[in-house]
Amino acid sequence: MIKTSPLLWGLFCLLMPVLANASDHSPVSAILEAVEAFVHEQGRDLPGRVSIKSSRLDSRRTHQSCQQLEAFLPVGGRVWGRFSVGIRCLDASSWTLYVPVEIEVIAPIAHAARPIRKGKLVHSDDISMHETDLVRLPQDILNDAEQAVGKMATSSIAAGQPLRQRHLRAPHVITRGQKVQLTVTGPGFTVSTEGDALTSAASGEMVQVRNSAGRIISGIARADGSVEVRP
Repeated sequence: MIKTSPLLWGLFCLLMPVLANASDHSPVSAILEAVEAFVHEQGRDLPGRVSIKSSRLDSRRTHQSCQQLEAFLPVGGRVWGRFSVGIRCLDASSWTLYVPVEIEVIAPIAHAARPIRKGKLVHSDDISMHETDLVRLPQDILNDAEQAVGKMATSSIAAGQPLRQRHLRAPHVITRGQKVQLTVTGPGFTVSTEGDALTSAASGEMVQVRNSAGRIISGIARADGSVEVRP
């Protein structure tokens, strides 16, 4: 058994924090720190909490130290899901490598609290908010319950399913075949007549109406079921 003098042991203990600090600032850790800082800076405007799930380095490059690192996003890249962050060394050694990164973006998303049948108007108690990784969801996902309240389901939605814009639409205020009031408004005049709706429409949507003379007119459906025609 090798004996160590108290003096040498004390000196070793003093050096341990210095050695650990040097290890913490190895080329590998310096590159990963640059990647992490870049990802969080680029993702600050994303609609959720960004965290890095994984990142790995090209082992052929990680032994090269650098005093001045610059991170960049390759042409055509975007900070979303799986992508690469470029790291270039601005020292005399001048090298560039690419670090594959995978991130998650966690945000509260509207889910169906219970089964919602096709044609049902959605109420606030039909919706529950759950934090979800946006990267794994379609782009038309709803992150606000108010975006769904008062809308009509265009298909059956299972309990726990994330709500998408394609699942919902504004309810029709005019249905095909309905008698509607046509109002034509111009400078200094307003004319009203009756017609038959040829299409269904939600408030604010275009609708076609056949007037009493048989002429087909396009107008804007209003919330009260009337149609506004602009000359």
